[in-house]
Amino acid sequence: MQKVKKKEPTALETLKDLISRNREFDIIDLFSDMHPADIADLIDELEEEDRLHLFSLLDVDKASDVILELSDTSREQLIEDLSNEKLTDIIEEMDSDDKADIIAELSDDQAKAVLEAIEPEESQEVQELLKYADDTAGGIMQSELVSVRKDATINDAFQAVADAKDEIENIHNIFVVDETDKLIGTVPLQSIITTKRFTPILDIIDEDIPSVLHDMDQEEVARLFKKYDLVSIGVVDNQQRLLGRITIDDVVDAIQEETSEDIYRIAGLGEDDTVFNNTTESVKKRLPWLYLNLITALASVLVIGFFEETIKLMVALVFFMPVVAGLGGNAGSQTLTLIVRGMALGEITFENAKRALFRQIAVGIANGIAVGIVIGIIAYFWKGIPILGLILGLAMIISIFTGTLVGALIPLALKRLKLDPALGSHIFLTAFTDAFGFLTFLGLATIFLKIFHL
Repeated sequence: MQKVKKKEPTALETLKDLISRNREFDIIDLFSDMHPADIADLIDELEEEDRLHLFSLLDVDKASDVILELSDTSREQLIEDLSNEKLTDIIEEMDSDDKADIIAELSDDQAKAVLEAIEPEESQEVQELLKYADDTAGGIMQSELVSVRKDATINDAFQAVADAKDEIENIHNIFVVDETDKLIGTVPLQSIITTKRFTPILDIIDEDIPSVLHDMDQEEVARLFKKYDLVSIGVVDNQQRLLGRITIDDVVDAIQEETSEDIYRIAGLGEDDTVFNNTTESVKKRLPWLYLNLITALASVLVIGFFEETIKLMVALVFFMPVVAGLGGNAGSQTLTLIVRGMALGEITFENAKRALFRQIAVGIANGIAVGIVIGIIAYFWKGIPILGLILGLAMIISIFTGTLVGALIPLALKRLKLDPALGSHIFLTAFTDAFGFLTFLGLATIFLKIFHL
């Protein structure tokens, strides 16, 4: 008889077993060969009381990497529970941009204690980074970089890289500056390796690698990385002085942050809201948007109430009211999503917005006619009332067309007002398409019932 192969336990199952048996040395051994991101995933899956205990078993160097990979909920809990001394030791192992990000999450007292405890030079660096807005190039840059003067040779650049190897991870480019630290250009590390040692550094500057101003939006920075296939870029001030660099991992984090922010804002959620948030905090963040939704939904109630007599004359209208409003909303959501995404990627600007708008209007008309004909035929054969099919078909055409139009206009209007195009746009769209869908459907019904004396 063939033996059934026993299923190997997962890393999480193994970890929980070791925790239950209090095998700390085995846990340390398990973590020793794991990537910080994998350790963070395991800690995120544990109960709150086990997270701090497990985290405390990590050496400071690994802990500084793991804490950056944790979910916001787990990281907030650990930061709250760790002593200032332990937190300081962990933060000192991080790159400057990560130091700034973590310190920005601390309470005022914790932040002050950590800034006073770390090396004065590092403290000054972090405080400089904290001056920049989170969503700008300055907010995601790190101050660690390799730079050489414009009169340097390839040999000098080699030496600069060698001197920085213990301080800086992932050196991709060497930045060339003048005597006042103004950025002259960027040299990829590959060019340094493949060029003769005593060649002037100015001879191999890559003209295709741009720099960015410190106040450039992180979305714009991400677009530059995509456009030019960059892995690193220099950040300068208004006088072109080199301030720091942004690496591809910073950009990936920024893209994830911007994407989550857009999705949350479309739905009327706070950007730091998660399914694991404290119940009270989640209620506080979501309730204002739900109240706003309630107020806008009352508009639909008022519209329906206005046509109460029409509904009494043809009760069959009630069956199709959700269809008209729902399909108008769905058509609008499709367009809104495309417009918000296009604006986030830089594909849609105010210069080409008119062309995009007309294109979406054409789509709305075509979809409205196609769906209107089908639903009109369905209504006719289902209820056996020809006029109902005509009313529903026309209402559907108007509702889908209008939903598509409004779905394009809302994010463009918000952008014109210098607001985030995704800010609660789905709530406003749904409120409009519901109310307008009911108004169109019941309004047409009222007109046709009077014309045909029904």
